[in-house]
Formats: sequence, C-alpha cells, structure tokens
Amino acid sequence: NTRPLIRQTCFPAVCVLLTSDYFVVSNEYDGHINVDCQRRRLANIPKFTSLSVISLNLNGNHIHHIKGATFSGLANLKHLSLMWNCVPDHLKEQRWPSCSLKVDPNAFSGLKNLTSLQLAGNSLNTIPPLPKQLEILGLEFNHIFHIVKPLGTPLLKQLLLNKNCFYANPCYQSYFIDPRVFQDIPELLNLTLSYNNVTIVPPYLPLSLESLDLGENKITHINKESFANLKHLRHLNLGWNCQRCDHASEPCFPCPNNQSLNLHQDAFLDQRDSLISLSLRGNSLHTIPQHLFVRLHKLQELDLSDNFLAYAIQNGTFYEELQNVVSLSLLYNYEPQKSFSELILSPSIEKMMALRELYLSGLFSRVLSNHSLAPLVKLPRLESLELRMNFICSVSMDAISHSCFSTFPLPSSEQNTMQDSGEDHCFFYYSMWHFKKQICSKNQFFDLSQNNIPWLNASTFRGMEKVVCIDLSYNYISQTLNGQQFTLLSKLAYLNMAHNRIDLYSDKAFQEISGTLKALDLSNNEFHFVMKGMGHRFTFLPHLPSLKILSLANNHIGLRISNILTSTSLKYLDFSGNRLDIMWDSRRNQYLHFFQGLTNLTHLDISENQLKSFPPEVIVNLPPSLQMLRMDFNVLSYFPWGNISVLEKLCHLNLSSNMLSFLP
Repeated sequence: NTRPLIRQTCFPAVCVLLTSDYFVVSNEYDGHINVDCQRRRLANIPKFTSLSVISLNLNGNHIHHIKGATFSGLANLKHLSLMWNCVPDHLKEQRWPSCSLKVDPNAFSGLKNLTSLQLAGNSLNTIPPLPKQLEILGLEFNHIFHIVKPLGTPLLKQLLLNKNCFYANPCYQSYFIDPRVFQDIPELLNLTLSYNNVTIVPPYLPLSLESLDLGENKITHINKESFANLKHLRHLNLGWNCQRCDHASEPCFPCPNNQSLNLHQDAFLDQRDSLISLSLRGNSLHTIPQHLFVRLHKLQELDLSDNFLAYAIQNGTFYEELQNVVSLSLLYNYEPQKSFSELILSPSIEKMMALRELYLSGLFSRVLSNHSLAPLVKLPRLESLELRMNFICSVSMDAISHSCFSTFPLPSSEQNTMQDSGEDHCFFYYSMWHFKKQICSKNQFFDLSQNNIPWLNASTFRGMEKVVCIDLSYNYISQTLNGQQFTLLSKLAYLNMAHNRIDLYSDKAFQEISGTLKALDLSNNEFHFVMKGMGHRFTFLPHLPSLKILSLANNHIGLRISNILTSTSLKYLDFSGNRLDIMWDSRRNQYLHFFQGLTNLTHLDISENQLKSFPPEVIVNLPPSLQMLRMDFNVLSYFPWGNISVLEKLCHLNLSSNMLSFLP
C-alpha cells in the first residue's frame, strides 16, 4: 500500500506568492520541482506553467471542481495528490457543508506522464477518465461501490479502493466490480477492498496479483475457486469477515447465526508456492480445516487472533502444517465466560521449527507452569513470546531452563549495543518504544504484561536465564525491590515495570542486574508516591553503571524524595507527568539541584509538570551535557531566557503548549 512520497530535500524552499494569504512551497532537486500546496485553504487550483514540476500535493484544501485545463501547464507531472478536499458526510466535521468533487472528463486524461494519482476522501461517485499510463490509483474514502466501466489503465499496479462502503461511510448495498474491470488491468499487483461490504470474493481477479486485502467485509464463504489461478499472490488479508463481537471496539457485524467463516480445505491450493502472509483474524473460527495450510510451503506469517480457537490451541494438530511459519499470532482466542487454570499448548506446536515469534495474549489462563511451555523447548529459533492479558498470577518456567530455547544463540555484542546518537548530531526525543525496539530486536524477549502477577522473587524467572528483555507492565506488583528479584537474569538489558505499584525506597533495587541493565521503565507507579507522609529515595541509581534510559513519567513525584538524582551513565530521562511545580516552588530550595548529579544526561523530558515558571537557579544547575530539553504542556508564563546560554550543548528546546507571551 506504499504511496509515492513527495521528495524532501535540504535545498532552500522556494515560496511563490499566490495571494495575500497563500504561499506555495516547492523544493527543487536535479532540476525537478516538487510543489506542496496541502492545507492551504485553497478553493481553486492555482495556474501552474512549468516543465520541471513532477509532483504536486493539493491535499486537505477546499477544492470542489477540477476543470479540464487545470493541469495543462504541467506536461511532465508524474505524481498528483488531491486527497481530502470533499470529505464524505459521515466523516467530516459538522461545520463543513456537504460536497462532492466534480472532475471534468479531460482533467487528468491529458497528463501523459502521470503515473500516480491519489483521490482519497473526495466523495466521488464515479471514477473519472484516467491517463492510460497510470500505475498507482488511490480512491479510498469515496462513494465508489459499483464499478462497471473498465478504467483504461492497462499499466496499473496499485488500486486502492478501501473504505468506500462501511459503517462510517455507508452505501447500503453490496459492493460490486464488473469482471471486465479486472480484465483491463492485467499487471495489477496490489488491490485493497477492505471495509467495503463485499459479500463474495470478486471473480476473475487479475492473475498478476501479489497483495489482496479483503478485510472487514461480509464474506461468508471461501471456496476452492475463490483464489484459483492467483499463483503470484504473496499477501492475503481475510480478517474480520465473520466477526467475533464479544469484545469489539467498533461496530461489529457477525455472519448469520454467528457462524464461522466457511473455509474450503483447498481454498489456498494455487498459492502453495507464493503465499507469505495470511490473516484469518476475527472470523469466529472454532476449528481449523484439516490440510488447510499443509501445501503453503512459503507461508511465514499467520494471524489467527480474535477467533474461538482456545481448544484448538490446546489440542489441535494444525501446527504440524506450519513448519515454515516464522510468526504465529493466536491473540484473544479465549473461550467466552471461561478462564483456564493453566496455559496448555498442543504438543504438535513443537513441529514449528522455524517459529521466531509467538503471540499468546488473551487466552485467559491463570498459571504459567513448567507443563505450559514444555512444547516450546524444542523450538531452536524462538525469540519472542508474548503472554499479555492472561490473568497469570503464578509463573514457573523450570521446563525451559535447560532447553534449546534457553540456549538460543544471542546476537553478537555489536548487535546488542545501543546506537549512540553521537555528539555532532541533535536528535529529537526518543520514546521508550524506540529503545525497546533498538535493544530487544533479535534478542530473547518475554512479554508478561497485563496479567495478575502480584509478587516477584528469583524463582519467578527460573528458566529465563538468557532473556534480554522482559515486559512486566500492567500487573499488580506491589513490593519493595531489594536486589534479590532478578538474580537469575544475567543478560537482562531492558525491563518494563510500568503501571505497577513498585516501592523504590531500597538503595539495593536492581543491583543484581546492574552490569547489564540499559533501559528501565518505572512510569505510572504513582501508588506509593501519592501516599501522604511516605518518603521515597532514588539512591539505587548510582549503583546502576550501565543504565542509559530511565522513565519515571506519570508518578506524581513532588515531595519527600531524594534531593538529587545521581548517575554517571544515564543519558535519557523521562520525568514528564510529575510535580516539579511543587518541588521548585519558591518556598523550597532543596530540589534546585535535582538533576545536577546526572553528569552525562543528554535528553530530559519535564513536560506536563504543571510548571508556572522556571526558576533561573534551576537552569544553571541542569547538567551541562544536556542536548534536548522538553518543557511542553506546562503552564509557563515565565522562562529565564538570560540563563539558557549556560547549556552550551543544547540544540533542541521545546516550550510549546505553554502560556509564554514574549520572546527575548
């Protein structure tokens, strides 16, 4: 679904005055000009005359009519984007009147070099005449649901038609495309028809197709002939056609009598040598037809989440047909109104020798035992195991402590080292998600978030000795960490304990992983911090010499805490969502040096701290190594501009969303 991007260069922008209100910004590169007129409140398209313009962006304006000669001066135009000029009624803001983009018959057809045309969000009822050489056509979010006339674009590679007929943009009828339309586009590679009230797989699809999206429709049967002769199809999405509705977040449309999607066992026979990814998510499946996947020799990604496969996961043999699958998603296959005492996996899963990623969240099993994960011990390539939202309250993983999984070869130290931003570059703010991806990619990762784990001790992690990343967020952990909990985790580099009730009083917290821990997320652990009269300390920080990233966000930290944070290794600190307004109140001075002990800190986020002013004494006591400082979303009416020069390395300062009234 990749759309061509408007090329951005480092060349100076050229601004052309159109009226007293509008400017066109263009960038020139290699003699080619890319013109950006998006969101300029244009009601009419400016008249351009240039042989150098190859790209024009008119998205998000109020253009309601495209006349025949509009683009006559742009003979070499290749990429034209006119999206979101007449948004469909159900999707637009109420203050805007209804409209439908009118396109004169020869408005586009005369553009002999045009290869990409994006017309999403224009309330079009029909497809306008198109240039013959077009390769990419985007028609999403329109009212195009009955296509009879061929497009006249034999070179078309991508046709994007999703969301032309669904609950937020209704058409009140079944979607229809005449077979002649597909016969006229023999080179089509990518077709998207999701969210369109499609009731059957369209017949006579182009044999050239490599990617087909039929998700979020109302298809009830997949027959042997549905994808016949599509021997190049690599990516197929059939998700959410017979929808499971008991935990739906959007309007939900089950099949008649809540039936499952009917899948013929030979439905994918002609894709046996091509199909790489397949989604059958949300189709109310209770069982998997035997031999459905057995011929799919190249299948690598399979999504079976949001079905009713709880018992098939425990007893099924379909795993044996997935010996080349790398990623298997079984998320949210819980049995309605039932939770299992123990997570059980079918022994046949051990046949999936290529498996790297396994997603088992939302199966509702209270105990993770040795027996639970025993079938996984023979999987030599397994890297990531997700077990979120299972209401797990007891964990025992001895079974894998001497398994192939526990001795999975970790990437080299070069791969396992975070990339340093370097002193010569000013990098924008990085989130914890970014660091998680950077540290945990290709490393062993256990996700135990969103469960019921109340307490941690060393035995909790027995069997995870080689793990590099653990996510324990959104549990009920409420204890003082004293340096004994993670003793078995000799490789642990990333630890997420957000959304718990961790007590950080002990100076021995995390000391058992001090040599390896690089990123620590303690955000949203406000339970103890908001208790009146209770003291808190951050004296554990100096004992973590490898720690580079720390999040203490959204903890309401404001009183009875250590006067200064100390670390020689920490580079990134997220302290947003706390109460620095209390700590730096003019009646107190004990916290004026709070960040000064972080001698290598480069990135500091103190947004959303309810700060009304920023004391000059604080800014001169910030670490001189600081490169990025976020103070957005406070209520600052005063900032000590005269003191900012002490931060000689500062290259990014964010003061947006405050109440500042002047600049120096």
